[in-house]
Amino acid sequence: MFEKKTYLYSENMGVCYVEDVTKLVTAQKKEVLYYVLRSVYQKDRTAYIPVENHEVQLRELTDPETAEKELLDYPELLPLAIELGIVEDNSEEEQTAAEDPTEEKEKENKRLAMQYKMADTLPIEERRALYRRGEIEYVLRRSRQGEEEKTKKRKQ
Repeated sequence: MFEKKTYLYSENMGVCYVEDVTKLVTAQKKEVLYYVLRSVYQKDRTAYIPVENHEVQLRELTDPETAEKELLDYPELLPLAIELGIVEDNSEEEQTAAEDPTEEKEKENKRLAMQYKMADTLPIEERRALYRRGEIEYVLRRSRQGEEEKTKKRKQ
């Protein structure tokens, strides 16, 4: 069973936050526990999944080491690999012609948000790839933030 306030992976929504574990009453007046899941990338999307006997695959998020290994399987994530220092950026020409990094990130976030809004219309394999890329990015950014916070605490 997943706890409230944890993050997990749902095959139907990608990375999700367990907002609550609540009881709902069925038509037969039976109380059933449900996860209330909120999508990390689609803030307006919520799902109610039974804790027991659910058909949707739910699992813990991958660990940062596995995410880092799989990062290069997705060419779309190369900018993230460069940003995190996992891969060196050897393209001097592209650097001089590149846009402002803040603008570039905003464009990427908008593109990703649009893909997630359209995810239900994608073929299942493309949808799974989208959600997997989102999981890898989420795990790596979150682990990087954790490392930075630890470094700040040590310096204080």
